[in-house]
Parts: sequence; C-alpha cells; structure tokens
Amino acid sequence: MTNSSHALLHLIREIYGRDDEDFFKHKLNRLTAQCALFERYYGGGTVKLLRAPARINILGEHVDYVSYLPTASLPFGSREHDMIMLYRANGTNRVRGASTSNHFAAAEFDLTAVVPSGTTENFRADWQDYLFNKPTDSPHWINYVKGAVYYARFKYGARLVQGFDFLIDSSIPPGGGSSSSSALTVLASAAARIVNNIECDARELAFDSASAEWYVGTRGGAMDHLTICLAKRHYAVHLDYASEQTALVEVPDEEYCWVTFFSHAADKGREVMLEYNERAAVARVIIPALIYDWQKAVSFDGLQQVINGLPDSITLVEIEQRYPEAFHECARAFPALASQRYDQSFKVRDRASHHLGESRRVAAAVKILRNVSANQSASGVESGMSALGELLNQSHESLRDLYSICTSEVNELIRVIERGLEVYGARLMGAGFGGNVLALTKRESASSLIDRVQTEYYKPRSRDGIAEGSILVSTLGDGLSSLELDSFQTGK
Repeated sequence: MTNSSHALLHLIREIYGRDDEDFFKHKLNRLTAQCALFERYYGGGTVKLLRAPARINILGEHVDYVSYLPTASLPFGSREHDMIMLYRANGTNRVRGASTSNHFAAAEFDLTAVVPSGTTENFRADWQDYLFNKPTDSPHWINYVKGAVYYARFKYGARLVQGFDFLIDSSIPPGGGSSSSSALTVLASAAARIVNNIECDARELAFDSASAEWYVGTRGGAMDHLTICLAKRHYAVHLDYASEQTALVEVPDEEYCWVTFFSHAADKGREVMLEYNERAAVARVIIPALIYDWQKAVSFDGLQQVINGLPDSITLVEIEQRYPEAFHECARAFPALASQRYDQSFKVRDRASHHLGESRRVAAAVKILRNVSANQSASGVESGMSALGELLNQSHESLRDLYSICTSEVNELIRVIERGLEVYGARLMGAGFGGNVLALTKRESASSLIDRVQTEYYKPRSRDGIAEGSILVSTLGDGLSSLELDSFQTGK
C-alpha cells in the first residue's frame, strides 16, 4: 500500500469508526478514485472533504412541513452510506462541479448571476420573491447546488464572492427516499460558506439548506437537512418541528440494523412535483385556514375530533371564495397548482389524519426507545423493537391509504419483505411515488432477508439489487463532517 493509501485509510477509519476490513477497502478504493478524478478535472493540491450521510427516517414522514399541529420525526444518519464532496476554492466567481457517476454530466455556473438587495434584514422575503418570480430551470442535478449558493448570496451578499470546484461521489440512490438531493444541498451550502470564510453552526446550516432547496421547485421542510447536519452515532434525532427543538434518542444497533430496498426512482418531473406540492399546500395553507377558528381551543388529544369535522376534499375554487387570503398565499407559493389544478379536488381529511397519526407514532416510538435504554434486558430490548416495528407497519398503511403516495411496485416490495418472520416492520420511506422501503431486522437475519427479496422481487424484474446498489444496510452514524487532505493520484 502506498503512503497516499495509508493516509486515506487512516482518514476512512476516522470518518466511519468501523472494524471491518472489507468495508474499509471498498471505501478506500472509492475515495482514491475520487481524488484521482478530482485531479484530472481541476489539478492537484490541497482539497477539503465534506461528508453527508444518507438520511434514514424511522418515523415521521410527510409532517415536517405541517403548520397547524405539533409534529415530529425520528430519523438518523447512515453510518455506512453517504455522499462525499471533494472541493477547493478556485479564485473565481464560478462554481464548477462534476460527479463520479456517468449519469450526471459536469456543469458550472456564475454565483454572481443573482444580485441580492444588499441588506440582510429581509433576505428571506427577498429569496422567496426571487423564487416565486424566476423562470423554471430545466431539470439538472446542478440546480441543487445553485439553490444552495444563490441562497447564501441572498443571505451574505458581498461576503460570498469566492467560487469553488467540487466532485461528488455518492452511495445514496438518487430519487430513492434517502435524501440524496438534500445531502447535495447541504454539502454545497457548507462548501460555499467555508471557501468564503463564513462561519455557520449546524442548525443554521440545516434551516438555510431547507430554504435553499426550494429553488428546484419543491416546498418541503427541514427534516432531511436537520438529520444530515445533527446526526450522531448510535442515536436517532428527535425533531420537534413546533418548537424547533432537537434531542438525541438512543437506538439499539448492536444486534439490529435497518435495510432499505430501492423499488424505482421517484419521477421528479412536473406531475409528481405537483402531487408533492399539493400535499404541502394542503398542510401549510389549506388545513390551517379551515381549522383556524378552532385550533386555539383544541388540545393535542382532541385534534382527531376536529379532523373528523374537516371536509373530505376541497377545491382551490372554494378556497378562493371562502378564504381569499389563504388562496392568495397558496397561489404565490404554489403557482403551478393554482394554474393547473384550480378546479380539482384536494383531499383534506385523510391528509390531516395522517399528520396526526404519524405524530402520535413518533411520540410512541420515542417513549419505547427511552424505555429500552432504561431497561437493557434482552427481553425488554426485543419487546421494544417489536413494538417499534409495528409502528413502522402502521406508518406504511397510513402513507398508502391516507397519503396516497405508494406505487404498485412499492406495495409489491412491501408484501415480499413482510413475508419473512425476520422482519419487525417495514414502510415506504421518503417523499413517495417510488423510492425506498425501510425494514427493521436483526443483523444476523439481514443476509437471509436480502436473499429472499433478491429472489422474489428483484430477480423476476431482471435486476440484481446488490450489484446495482439498491439494497443498503445501515446503522446509526454521525452527521455532516469536514476534513482537509492532500489530493492523491492512484499509484503515487
């Protein structure tokens, strides 16, 4: 092994903290190749490294953008699977990026293409005005980087003028529900600040990244970004969206692991974007308008009664007639919905029932895991993980029946996974319309589970789930990290 390889191997051990030589060798080969490719693109010299983990959400799906009731999620950062960015300031106002994947062509842009107002007091309002009035960009992976850099320009103005070169390598499947898009946004947000000597703590970076990702057209919340920035080894992150407070919750991972099975890429084209934003509009604007007169007097336990009184569905035509201010807000934040689905019915009661049910499941999961931490007996841990698995099953039923984001392929994958006794629970994870299914199992059972899903789901579709990287085994790992290293070429 060369001196360069020894240095990289030390770096990998520092990042992942695992005692697994095969794992280390795989990561070493990937990072060595990434360093060599960076040199071919941008030349040798000192580079920096940023690592963002895949986001694995145990419970609390599609609730981070809810504004009318207290909601929470319970995600963690994958220890094994991540996105690595090598980057370096380039002394220009250009941001130049490439990927180790042939599916993503190199691209670049001028960070000074946006000119903020020059004041920081109202930069968030200026950012939203810019988003709501700019032409829609053609779909391209670089748009997530643009959003991150442009948002930073709105926030920091003339302090952010230094461009950078970067190269991405990722083991997070794109469009798979493990938040590769948010990982890229967080990495770009961090890199833009670091090369411009701008300090930013992890929480601030997470919320900034969530706002920045609106650039691509989605109107999501901050769950992915908070998880990526705040994750810690052996812990899930309890995200309370109402209070914006976070807490670490220990999760047993010596005997247990989480396996994600990729079904098919979620189509992020215009129709699916409309479906996603319809649910966000219902949660952010429409339901709050409908229950505004009641919500101050309603306790958390009484919310189901209020939700039962909501209409099954409503159109934007009705919203405009009865709640003109809410319609104006919806049309401003979701213009495509207002123009293309003005007279279509949006489901309301089912969506609200999912929000409330998912919040209750997160609260129950936190209680279960804290009891497990207090009672470390084998029977207590096993009982707790079984109860957690049942919550996963309930969550999937809600996402399927109340939120309507499951495809037939996802449902078939769930059925295959659930046929085995080794699975405690499984559910769709992520935005939906494809993506990953998350399963909780014991480490000793992971291989048999994977073999069965390969035989019964992937093979009939002429796919090799392991070879194509569609099956990922994760334990709980650390969040965003930054390191500096020399750029290496293979064989030096």
